[in-house]
Amino acid sequence: MTIEDLEYGVPSARSHGDSGDRRYDPADRLPPQDLDAERSVLGGMMISKDAIADVIEQLRGTDFYRPAHEIVYEAILDLYGRGEPADAVTVADELTKRGEIGRIGGAPYLHTLIATVPTAANAGYYARIVRERAILRRLVEAGTRITQLGYATDGGDVDELVNSAQAEVYAVTERRASEDFLPLSQIIGGTVDEIEAAGHRGEGMQGVPTGFADLDRLTNGLHAGQMIVIAARPAIGKSTLGIDIARSASIKHNMASVVFSLEMSRNEITMRLLSAEARVHLQKMRTGQMGEDDWAKVAQTMGKISEAPLFIDDSPNMSLMEIRAKCRRLKQRHDLKLVIIDYLQLMSSGKRVESRQQEVSEFSRALKLLAKELEVPVIAISQLNRGPEQRTDKKPQMSDLRESGCLTEDTRILRADTGAETTLGELYALGSRDVPVWALDDRLQYVRRHLTHVFPTGVKPVFRLTLASGKRITATANHPFLTYEGWTPLEELSVGSRLGVPRHVPGPERTAHWDDRKVVMLAHLLGDGSFVRRRPIRYASVDEANLTAVSDAAAAFGITPIRDDYAAARVTTLRLPAPYRLTRGKRNPIAEWLDDFGLFGARSHEKFLPTEVFHLPKQQIALFLRHIWATDGSVTVNATGRGGRIYYASTSRRLAEQLAVLLLRFGISTRLRTVRRAGYRDGYTLDVSGVDDQRRFLQEIGVHGARGALAQRLLEIVRELSGNPNVDTVPRDVWDDVRDILVERGMTHREFAAATGTPFRGST
Repeated sequence: MTIEDLEYGVPSARSHGDSGDRRYDPADRLPPQDLDAERSVLGGMMISKDAIADVIEQLRGTDFYRPAHEIVYEAILDLYGRGEPADAVTVADELTKRGEIGRIGGAPYLHTLIATVPTAANAGYYARIVRERAILRRLVEAGTRITQLGYATDGGDVDELVNSAQAEVYAVTERRASEDFLPLSQIIGGTVDEIEAAGHRGEGMQGVPTGFADLDRLTNGLHAGQMIVIAARPAIGKSTLGIDIARSASIKHNMASVVFSLEMSRNEITMRLLSAEARVHLQKMRTGQMGEDDWAKVAQTMGKISEAPLFIDDSPNMSLMEIRAKCRRLKQRHDLKLVIIDYLQLMSSGKRVESRQQEVSEFSRALKLLAKELEVPVIAISQLNRGPEQRTDKKPQMSDLRESGCLTEDTRILRADTGAETTLGELYALGSRDVPVWALDDRLQYVRRHLTHVFPTGVKPVFRLTLASGKRITATANHPFLTYEGWTPLEELSVGSRLGVPRHVPGPERTAHWDDRKVVMLAHLLGDGSFVRRRPIRYASVDEANLTAVSDAAAAFGITPIRDDYAAARVTTLRLPAPYRLTRGKRNPIAEWLDDFGLFGARSHEKFLPTEVFHLPKQQIALFLRHIWATDGSVTVNATGRGGRIYYASTSRRLAEQLAVLLLRFGISTRLRTVRRAGYRDGYTLDVSGVDDQRRFLQEIGVHGARGALAQRLLEIVRELSGNPNVDTVPRDVWDDVRDILVERGMTHREFAAATGTPFRGST
């Protein structure tokens, strides 16, 4: 085999089967491929924009045999999707930005691809060759897996093995089944066959007219560049309305339109069209219970609508890129006038992206760009959430759009099953469904509910809401927050508005117990440890009790710490070396442990709590908090001896916010403050400020080591104090209602204060 064979995968004569001994092991053969066709496809795409549209409809990146070709193809698609030119220069620049230019053989290889293209006009034909070879490769792989099933030594049910074999073969062609748009003339026959089978079973305007006279008079039709959203709750008739508009455009006014249906099949849509045009009840068609008159109406209608320029595409898992390419083709060939997408929530971006934010950005802009680029109105059918059902007038609002989302991908939520924090972005990336989370019932009590799924809503203006406690959240203007008056959109809040926030969070339904020594080790490393890459793992402290705790905890990893005393700095460090010689594949057990959490290599401002910490039982969370507070925590007593301060300091906001969540397991509320100093990174302090919260912290958690004595002293002080109501005031609206009730019951404010156990400061 030559160097070229190795580089480009050119099969030898023997692998082609045209010479040499034919009695060889099939495993020695190269998989089906045509590298010349692959090169011609990519070269043609970099020569002609029209060639890209031809190829997109047929190929995926994984259809290429040579990995370098897949990389080039994805780069071309990204440029094309952004509306930028895709030639050798721009593709090279895109690959350089991604750090992949070397993997494809450098920029000269792109010029080689262009030079080898006979003609860009044949790009669609070359793509078909590449696709056919990809299908053959998948068929070979499926055959191999079926052979393995047949020779499986562990037995098993034969019917199940046959079913698995059939599934393997079906999967080869499943991806490309039913993916092209078809005119009604090619669909009518199948639809009528379906109706007959059911019977045998015995069961002047400038814009595009909608067919609704009053609406057309108001709008003068639908206009080029518009994106129209038709939204309603399920089973209201959104799809029917969309199809009616397509009927008006194509059948009544001979304007080309296309329906991309991700919900209904093409036969179902056509049956609805026949029913509406022939005025035959749809149920009769579905059951096949049609009389002679009904058949006569259908036969008469078939000829009329078969010639209508209405196209239907019911491809599963359609991406925006595919829809865009198909619409361009229809625009060129049939002067497309209207696009209908049913429905928005079932669409996908269909692109490889570096982050969910990038995918959402593409998703949100694509439909509007499509309308503007092709100069056609685009109708997007969407579902509404339950907002209208909760209002007395049932009138929908823009904020009721089901995909209007409201929260950014980095918004964190707590799982009810494990207690772990996760983000909406993580749930979306994993495709998580029916995630158990904590919600509020009508009495504002915690109840377990299921978050059905997370979906992108596009790019929207967002606002950062910051509370007096220092906690913050980023949301769109229509996101509702709980106020005394009820759930209120962010845009209706003002400075000083009172919001409901959690005072505690329930424990998880499932917990995972650790070795106490590992709980202690993680707490101290997060506080005063250093575990950056290519450096020894160290722990530093001036507290002898902390040094002892870490030394004892190191035994859980088989490690004996090495102590280094620095008298000048008045600090002692513990090195935590591996208990064995480090060789290839063997790591320091603590480094490996931290890496499993995604922590190893994190600097102080990057530290965070692993999700596994939230799984711990309450007593181990108390142990963790007690020891992490012994590092960067603080407990002080005021000079007056009548109170004190409890706080934790960190340069990692995320770590401070996560500690606040853990404290809520004990019903302890906190305030997060930002500390800024010129020339330094921002710092954050998490304060436990209320007397009741301080008492709970000191009694149920406490602080390890030298700070423990001050913690005990402050506990004795706060046990004798009562909470100050001015620290946590009740909204004014509540007092307005209280006064009305007191008048109604004939109770004075003094009597009310005595009954609630709060100090009275007034005259009545």
